[in-house]
Amino acid sequence: MSQHDMNIANQGFPATRADLNNALAALASSSSGTSEPSTTYAGQMWNDTTNNLLKFRNDANDAWITFAKLDQATNEWEVRSSVFQAVDSAGIAFKTDEGTTRATLGDDGNFQFNSVDIEGGTIDDTTIGGGTPAAATFTTATATKISDGTDSVPTGYAVNGSAKAWVNFNGSGTPAARDSLNHSSLTDGGTGDYTLAYTSSFSNANYALLCSGASEFNHPRGPTFQIQLAIDGSSNATSKTTSQTQVYGGIGSTASSDGVSFDLTHNFAACLGDLA
Repeated sequence: MSQHDMNIANQGFPATRADLNNALAALASSSSGTSEPSTTYAGQMWNDTTNNLLKFRNDANDAWITFAKLDQATNEWEVRSSVFQAVDSAGIAFKTDEGTTRATLGDDGNFQFNSVDIEGGTIDDTTIGGGTPAAATFTTATATKISDGTDSVPTGYAVNGSAKAWVNFNGSGTPAARDSLNHSSLTDGGTGDYTLAYTSSFSNANYALLCSGASEFNHPRGPTFQIQLAIDGSSNATSKTTSQTQVYGGIGSTASSDGVSFDLTHNFAACLGDLA
């Protein structure tokens, strides 16, 4: 490790030779040292051994530009930059140690994986497939549009328009869910009275609730089975919070008879809104 002011003094030959050797040693070692060289030059390289960083002096000669982190334990280096720019229209390629391209980032903004199996990987902790490979894990995937190659739709429609919770349950006898998403429990409050609880709560209670119901026999009143949000006499939701919703199942009213509560065999509920 050596540093030098790169100025060869006017001196005798033995001292001049030593001075030249010290300057060459500094050049060969990229001015390695625990602190920056006392004399700096624009474009100068400095191996900061305290922080294991390789730095370049800027053109104004008033600051250092960090180029890379040097891992002395693994003998590898890591790029230190907030910007990566391709040198031509070919974009940026990501390769393995033997030179095989595994992914490319094109000038058009498309990021393409080459033969990467993400079965068994996850997106936001949700498992993709059930295979053994776990070749890719995405914490967050951000895009302005989703496309099948022919048609596209803004991601806002897919994200905001998707049901954040839904359940298909049998309300007859002991109520039980057949299948569901973001649904933690089903409470039987009496004939046709059910409370649906969510695993992850909504950000507020203004989410939309879509319900439908059916049963497996013909009733004299006709096919008027229904499931709806529980309301009181003032048409206010009696139990619709960020974490659960109370719904009623029953047989609708007709011109000659009132509706009654009823344990429907098939009940479907879906909620659209923002999760907390």
